[in-house]
Amino acid sequence: MVGDLLIHEPILECAKAAGKKDSYNFDFIFENIEKYIKEYDIKIINDEVLISGSNYGISGFPHFNSPFELSDSVAKAGFNVILKATNHVNDINEEARLTDLNNWKRFPNIKLIGSYENEEEAEKITYFETKGIKIALLNYCYGSNRLLKNSYTMNKINYDKIKQAIEKSKSEGAQLIILLAHWGREYSLKVNNFQNKWSKIFFELGIDIVIGTHPHVIQPVEVIEDKETKRKMYIYYSLGNFINYTSNSGKNVFRRFLGGMAHIIIGKEDNKVLIKDVKFIPLVTHIYPENKKVTTFKVKDYNENMAKTNYVTIDKNTDFSYENMIDTFKSVVDEKFLDFNL
Repeated sequence: MVGDLLIHEPILECAKAAGKKDSYNFDFIFENIEKYIKEYDIKIINDEVLISGSNYGISGFPHFNSPFELSDSVAKAGFNVILKATNHVNDINEEARLTDLNNWKRFPNIKLIGSYENEEEAEKITYFETKGIKIALLNYCYGSNRLLKNSYTMNKINYDKIKQAIEKSKSEGAQLIILLAHWGREYSLKVNNFQNKWSKIFFELGIDIVIGTHPHVIQPVEVIEDKETKRKMYIYYSLGNFINYTSNSGKNVFRRFLGGMAHIIIGKEDNKVLIKDVKFIPLVTHIYPENKKVTTFKVKDYNENMAKTNYVTIDKNTDFSYENMIDTFKSVVDEKFLDFNL
């Protein structure tokens, strides 16, 4: 899984330039990461924007709406799970939200979770079966920027609803439950009280893995363990942004151009499901100075010379350097989870 897909105005302009005639092309965002995404069975991205097309006005922050071509590029990159429980879920209006959901039906192999067309769809659990293991995926958000018209507009973090979904997942044969949480304080590298409170609740309810989004910067990875039963729950508090081109500038804005990929390997031994490996793979967003093209790399494919040319430094008046990038990852993510080589 990767973090937040945030399509700001400069990215829209770049996609317009890359398209033919009156179309857009967002392939450049994924061109350096696509081969890695396709290595996994479950490939998740957190979609912070509506993709409702030009009838609703193409726009960046604060009310995101992208052209349909963005979903084409996301699908082409190999993602098969799209998270929709975000605070931007109803940025435009209800009709635009439903148009977005309907647009994704063009891709039958892609599952959307977190926002639904009706109550009946919202009550269904999304599953993936891989290596003989049935995995339940749940997606919840702290709240939205605008009033929610219906409960199914967005899965809101709520104890009773989450408890019910977990019980339903287990009754339907789920052997592993992953909860994707849209939470936390924006631009903070630290976990806040809301995250601490709910991580404990998730553990008590029986969640196996939590992966967080929304802060737009990376946050720690940790494991909670019951000392008596030895049961564990792994938490990525925030994967940061996968792609963005924020209008903000300043010393620490470079942190918004750093993200992570959740690398999780599960398996089965003696009919018992095991979480065999949990790693945080560092990512960095690069802006080419000559054409302002925005794309994301694994840090292992990045180097000091590239960092020196990243337009982030010039355009955002920010303290970005290869050294600061590495230091940020090392200061936030525990070394037992952080892997620069994967």
